[in-house]
Amino acid sequence: QASLLKNDETKALAPASLQKELNNLLKFNPDFAEAHYLSYLNSLRVQDVFSSTHSLLHYFDRLILTGAESKSNGDEGYGRSLRYAALNLAALHCRFGHYQQAELALQEAIRIAQESNDHVCLQHCLSWLYILEQKMSDSCVLLEHSVNKSLHFGLP
Repeated sequence: QASLLKNDETKALAPASLQKELNNLLKFNPDFAEAHYLSYLNSLRVQDVFSSTHSLLHYFDRLILTGAESKSNGDEGYGRSLRYAALNLAALHCRFGHYQQAELALQEAIRIAQESNDHVCLQHCLSWLYILEQKMSDSCVLLEHSVNKSLHFGLP
């Protein structure tokens, strides 16, 4: 279903049917991270900000709790899950027009990525900063700071 939602939404189950199936799955296994992620995608499809935020946060919580990311060094583990959770939360807020919340989540993702020297995550953050700068006029200072940091670390 996740693949269908990504590639050809018309072939996926109807949003209500899919959510009903997911709720049944989650009733018996509330720690099933992938079901929470699919619920997030399904909620995005119907523009439900509350449910999509709830499912996204539960996805990353369950990913950490189930030990799917149990290593804690560098690119692996809790730190990776946390920085990508913050990045995805920023993207979610941006999609729904909550630009100040998106900027705060993005600042957190940048902070965690800098601590972990995750240059890939930092590049994603920089892309989202550019998108936010197009939406907000007062985020220019944050973007300039991030570009300077990118130059410092030798990122394109």
